[in-house]
Amino acid sequence: MSEVKMGTQFVREMAEIFKKASADCKFPDIKSKLVSLADEMEPLAGKLYFKTQKGTEDMEALAGKVNGLETKIGAMDQASAESLLKPIFTELDATINHVKTMKVRMT
Repeated sequence: MSEVKMGTQFVREMAEIFKKASADCKFPDIKSKLVSLADEMEPLAGKLYFKTQKGTEDMEALAGKVNGLETKIGAMDQASAESLLKPIFTELDATINHVKTMKVRMT
């Protein structure tokens, strides 16, 4: 039986990728953003998954975007790295903000 990943696993994997990428990153602004996102994502992994009814698909798509990030930004200049990461950072920031402010309604 093959293992099916859940959204929380994708979130944790992305946090690990961000930590690895930040260790090798030579641009201080990008490095600090990667570290802060990883630190925010780990404790919110379960809630990030439940952001939408299709949390696993959303997190799988985001994980696909950041897969191999640590090798990609090592070979780029700062402008290229920023242009690659800005949409990812924007999407994650919006998701994290939504999770932090969401209200749970019990029916």
